[in-house]
Amino acid sequence: MSEFRQDIINKNWVLIAESRGKRPNDFPQIPATPPNLPEILKSCVFCPGNEKQTPEVEIARYPGKVDWLVRVVPNKYEAVGHVLGRRREDFYVSRPGIGDHEVVITKSHNKPTALQDAELVDLTLQVYIDRINDLKEHDEVQYVHIIQNHGVQAGASLVHPHSQIFAIPFLPDRIRDELAGTRNYFELNGACVYCEMIMHELRQGERVVLDTPYFLVAAPYASKMPFELHILPKVHRPSFHDITISERKSLASVMKAVFSRLYERMRNPAYNYYIHTLPFAQAGERKSFDDRNSYHWHIVVLPRVNIWAGFELGTEVYVNNVAPETAAKFFH
Repeated sequence: MSEFRQDIINKNWVLIAESRGKRPNDFPQIPATPPNLPEILKSCVFCPGNEKQTPEVEIARYPGKVDWLVRVVPNKYEAVGHVLGRRREDFYVSRPGIGDHEVVITKSHNKPTALQDAELVDLTLQVYIDRINDLKEHDEVQYVHIIQNHGVQAGASLVHPHSQIFAIPFLPDRIRDELAGTRNYFELNGACVYCEMIMHELRQGERVVLDTPYFLVAAPYASKMPFELHILPKVHRPSFHDITISERKSLASVMKAVFSRLYERMRNPAYNYYIHTLPFAQAGERKSFDDRNSYHWHIVVLPRVNIWAGFELGTEVYVNNVAPETAAKFFH
């Protein structure tokens, strides 16, 4: 029988309906990237040798200027940027798209995260942290959102492995909802809901995918999508960029393991991943509640194996035809 489940943090509902997965499907899943890609593709703007095809003002290269493994450049087709303007309000409310939009490029054209070694994944995480520490000093930035889109079904426009960093001047509603949910749980129970969730999932075990000294990977109880996974740090930290080097290296190994399982067992599906972390405090802001006690950074991994249709879009109740317990068994 199907079951409605509520997210313990944001209180949103999902519908777990495995029988929906038995429907006929005329549209078979295709791999997120073509097979037999070369390590370097001469026509790819992100490949070595084509650096001049990306914006001239390069932000950073790692580990060195010549033989780079990771580059950071401004997005040539930025969603937000440094523009002048003020918030306007007549009947509708608008504001200029102020912020930063950066691209983090790894070197090999044919090596998505699943095929990279843990050292390169760790270097990419170091780049993320360095960029957050720089962007948080910009007066207009309240939140930095880090994402990776893999495959056209996940919104990627280029095959070459890359991720994106958005620095935006306000808090997205999704983050506000998470902050409110974690704060309410802490006020009622005197504990971080994510810390409590980790202990609960470890006790139950049926949704655990990977358990390491520093991280738990689990299929969330109220999964919005089939095979959705959350990477949860066992050490309570509100901010991703405050992790230790040991935690970062452990996270790299965990991410390598997670995306390798996706690649092998789901035959290279399209996916999105994003990092949720504590927003930056506004200058002069006074709070009666310290969110550092209640908020807990984490990574969400969403394989894109289904499409939200009219029910989901009209009600914002997401139908998931793979129970998280089934998904966890699949990845073991």
